[in-house]
Amino acid sequence: MSDALERLKKRQRPTVPPRDASLITNAPHPPQINTSTSVKPQTPTSSKLEPGVGLQTKQSTLRLEQGVSDRLQAVARSEGLCREVLIEAMFEYCEAHPEAMQSVIEESKTKNDHRQQIANLKRAKSMMQRFGNAG
Repeated sequence: MSDALERLKKRQRPTVPPRDASLITNAPHPPQINTSTSVKPQTPTSSKLEPGVGLQTKQSTLRLEQGVSDRLQAVARSEGLCREVLIEAMFEYCEAHPEAMQSVIEESKTKNDHRQQIANLKRAKSMMQRFGNAG
């Protein structure tokens, strides 16, 4: 058996030139900086996107409440969208509408405080179980 393994290890394989795994073949255009005084963000829409322009994404994990996640998935599915694109569009809308952004931030602070309280309670229960109910 080891003889066959040695033959496999010594076998020469043909070399293949490395391939270009990028999504676009031409070099990306350098970003243009908008020097106008307007603070309204420039959000690309599907009609403004040029074919061949690469999309750079970053993978991240979101922890959502179960009910919110289910409702978000249902809306995205009914519209034929993915959740990530729906969230991106919502965020860009809020960036373009400061009053909506402020409402979202206020609600977010309330939810964050609630989650912190839950986390602190879980942590306290865990410590009580670990160290006993000394008191």
